[in-house]
Amino acid sequence: MISRNKPSRKALIIGGLALAFLAIFPLFSNNNYFLSVGVTFCVFASLGSAWNLIGGYAAQISWCHATFVAIGAYTSYLLYIHLGISPWIGMLAGMALSSGAALFIGNISFRLRGPFFSLSTIAFAELVRVYLQWHKDLTKGANGLVVTFKEDSFVNLMFSTVKPYYYIMLGVLVVSVFVCWNVARSRLGYYLKAIKADEDAVNSLGISSNEAKMKAFVISALIASAVGTVYAFFLGYIDPQSFGSLDLSTKIGSMAIVGGLGTIAGPLIGAAFLVPLSEVANILLGSAGAGMLLYGLSIMLVFTFRPEGIVSLFKGKKADPATVPVKTGKAEGTANE
Repeated sequence: MISRNKPSRKALIIGGLALAFLAIFPLFSNNNYFLSVGVTFCVFASLGSAWNLIGGYAAQISWCHATFVAIGAYTSYLLYIHLGISPWIGMLAGMALSSGAALFIGNISFRLRGPFFSLSTIAFAELVRVYLQWHKDLTKGANGLVVTFKEDSFVNLMFSTVKPYYYIMLGVLVVSVFVCWNVARSRLGYYLKAIKADEDAVNSLGISSNEAKMKAFVISALIASAVGTVYAFFLGYIDPQSFGSLDLSTKIGSMAIVGGLGTIAGPLIGAAFLVPLSEVANILLGSAGAGMLLYGLSIMLVFTFRPEGIVSLFKGKKADPATVPVKTGKAEGTANE
């Protein structure tokens, strides 16, 4: 029987304070720029948490999460523009398509070992991006799609101010973290940690590692697709480069890698560190590429000095990378909070 460790009192207090701060932050600022940064933080914290399920807990590095974001965004946009269907219904359609895409990639690549899964995700992401650019009749190619603002409407996910988007995206973040936290402390979460430690040992116990990885990958894709819908309507514009590029997938993975792989807090800390840093760099250096430069430098510094991410700074001492908090078989795992 698998035990389900409860979060510590310290983790609950810090999480509660952080959520309270995020909830009341708009009450003290009507500055649209700061609120937009807040929306961006919620977007990348959610996407980083989703990526962490498969990349952090199971060590299956995916570079196609931007594709799931693009599927959610394009599906919702196309259904709204051509058929007038609410983005909330489009979100569900996008999530269904993204889960199908995740099953397709997983069925092909999870049977292989080594770097083949990562390479497969890169190939799939490029395939989708090129298709979005090529099919101009449907997607307008590199010019992208624009949703024209008509009136404030929750049903159509359109608002004249940033604040409603902020609270909707904060709600998406809370749901995403809750889902990831539940997965991490479930039987599936322990399987994923065991796969990260020794996949052969997991299979030898009669557990299907491919099935466990597939479940995590699909859940991760569902979250990324839902975030893509809200983010697209917040921006009011989508194009293949912004929503389906390898650059975006790299940013998403960076949140978990810099913050701390295989932990609930890691992607949140990574987003809280990287998103404002990227904004400051873009202002000071005057280039959107400065953000990517910082992502690269941050990952190099973390790998060099804190392989377990920024979250390890709050654990009192540097963890031994060789230590794996997982026991397989009848033994019980330890949840990372």
